Amino acid sequence: MATERLDLSLASSPAKRKKTIRRVENRHILPTVVGGAIRRSIADRGLRATLGKAFWIELKRFSARGVRNIDISRIRGIEQVNVEGSVLRHCPLVLAALGRLLECHSVFEFGTFRGDTSWLLAHNLPDARIFTLDLPGPEAVKTAELDITDGGEYFENWDRGSRFRGTAEASRITQLFGDSATFDFSPYSRRMDLVYIDASHSYSYVRSDTEAALEMLSETGTIVWDDYTYYPGLYAYLNELAPTLDRPIFHLLGTRHALYSRRDIIVPEA
Repeated sequence: MATERLDLSLASSPAKRKKTIRRVENRHILPTVVGGAIRRSIADRGLRATLGKAFWIELKRFSARGVRNIDISRIRGIEQVNVEGSVLRHCPLVLAALGRLLECHSVFEFGTFRGDTSWLLAHNLPDARIFTLDLPGPEAVKTAELDITDGGEYFENWDRGSRFRGTAEASRITQLFGDSATFDFSPYSRRMDLVYIDASHSYSYVRSDTEAALEMLSETGTIVWDDYTYYPGLYAYLNELAPTLDRPIFHLLGTRHALYSRRDIIVPEA
């Protein structure tokens, strides 16, 4: 019996096994992928909606005439930056990495909400002052100067700034209240190293906020817009704006962010 087991062991050893080569390319798995997607989308309404949304986002991204698509790796030096924060929020981590890379000392944020991004920026930029603006209360929604795109959770529980309140970073975060369409931005003129726009995503508000952001930018400042690929008003405005600027607007692939910078931070294509 011992000899028998030894023979079996030798017969199944790597040296004795016959190796076969099988090459699998995209054309081989195409029928399975397409067929599976069709079957599952027919049976699952939620999946059907998810696939449709993803397809629409990709169409917008590739058809954009004004905004250029680039991989994050083309941001000069970004691979050397480390940040701390929740992995569940990928896009804010990229924003914080940009802030560190650009050594930002003054940041202005449109749209505070709970203050997660304000805290993240303050936490990863220990020498920076963060200014964050939001409406003064849920009652201000009805009297907003322009059209507001979001609702639901954004206005049901009014806890603006709750994330950073009481934290060590709170002393470097200035919470501002008002309607960005009528707010006086003159005290911040030409002072901001980074402006982050993530408030109402309607065409009119994005235009108003962007015009204010350009006035606030320092000579080496950067603007980041969130949700570029998601909201039609934001998408339309940035593609109209891009050809009029002195520098390009870039969409960072794998994120919702669009970027304009007065610094040469993008590595040219080979």
